[in-house]
Amino acid sequence: MGCCNNSRNNGRNNRVSPAQEETIVHPTQRVRNVSTNRSVVRNVYPTEVVNVNRNVVRSENYYPVMNSDVNETVVEQYDCGSDMNSPNCQRVSPASTNNGNGNGNNNGGRGRSKKKCHRNDGWSWI
Repeated sequence: MGCCNNSRNNGRNNRVSPAQEETIVHPTQRVRNVSTNRSVVRNVYPTEVVNVNRNVVRSENYYPVMNSDVNETVVEQYDCGSDMNSPNCQRVSPASTNNGNGNGNNNGGRGRSKKKCHRNDGWSWI
């Protein structure tokens, strides 16, 4: 702006004429108005709990072995004749026994059978 102590003015008029006005443009001031909008973000972290009810079945397998003793008696029938001092023994075939009556001949156990008994070749009790 112009000076106020002009000789022409002599203090009479403090007004500056429009031709003498000076305009100074300063840099723009930046005024920042901040409006804040608040929002809520919910973060959900789901957790699944699985309750396991475990049943353990122990399957035990046993294989018992039973031992048994069997007394087996094998009766072999021999026809030895009537002379005990000089026996002539011949085996009596199992087919000629009377169903296990123990004497092996067909005359009821009264001495030697009238039939001559021969060993059956190829057959054995054992």
